[in-house]
Amino acid sequence: MRLKVTVLADGQILLEGRPATLSELDAALSQTKEAKGQVWYYRQAARGEAPAAARQVIQHIAALKLPVSLSSKPDFSDWVDAKGVSHPRNAPRAGDVHMPETGERAGLDEYFATVRRTAAGRGEGEGLVIVKPDRTLMVMPRLAESAELKKMAESMKKMVPDTAQRNIAAIAFTIFDAGPDGVSGIEQVSQAIPFLGMLVGLSYIGHAVWVFEGHPSALAAGCRDADLLVVDSAMRPFLEKGWEAQAAAVMRSANIVVHNRTNFRLSAVRKLGADPGRFEFNG
Repeated sequence: MRLKVTVLADGQILLEGRPATLSELDAALSQTKEAKGQVWYYRQAARGEAPAAARQVIQHIAALKLPVSLSSKPDFSDWVDAKGVSHPRNAPRAGDVHMPETGERAGLDEYFATVRRTAAGRGEGEGLVIVKPDRTLMVMPRLAESAELKKMAESMKKMVPDTAQRNIAAIAFTIFDAGPDGVSGIEQVSQAIPFLGMLVGLSYIGHAVWVFEGHPSALAAGCRDADLLVVDSAMRPFLEKGWEAQAAAVMRSANIVVHNRTNFRLSAVRKLGADPGRFEFNG
């Protein structure tokens, strides 16, 4: 998770591009802390004297000991190192997305069964699972409960109720750039997977969530027993012809949606039930 914070020259504070008060900033910073995220910070007219709001923002960030990535550009397209040198963030864009080569691995059904168990578990080292093309795993543990996350969870429950644990698979680009420290962190993952926040929320309310690239060799194994499949619109053109039918054939509940990178909306490819705002499930 990354939180974009801007301080304008007149002292106005923006959160994700929207005006915010200091109390709203504190709430957002607390949520970012819970998610083990990072703050992206940009100050307009940085060479001039800092307004009082800028000093307050930095103090509030420092109080929570949150990692900060400084930007010299208002669109946060760069990060500034300790020597003041600007570097491009190199976030994967839709045009950079492709179907990656995958590592050869025997027994993919058994492998993804382990992925599902890890995604369904609540213990240490279990949670949202991201399967990389080389078949190594990145696991994001479920977030600790907080007031802010409880509010966010309500919207997730409307989409997929938490009355029963559901299996949720996602197809997305799972190659991440390295961060300023040379390691892929939450900000790099969220750049590659634009709907990561939604997946984190679904995992938070108790569902088993995993992500993979959708390679033809792994499509059936990766979708097996899923109740919902979310596909990144940028990956859809690279999927094998007839992928929808292949996925539906092995899913427990054939709910398939595409997440549009342009408007951040979900569109149904296949769906159980007539209510457009709610999914239905077998069992």
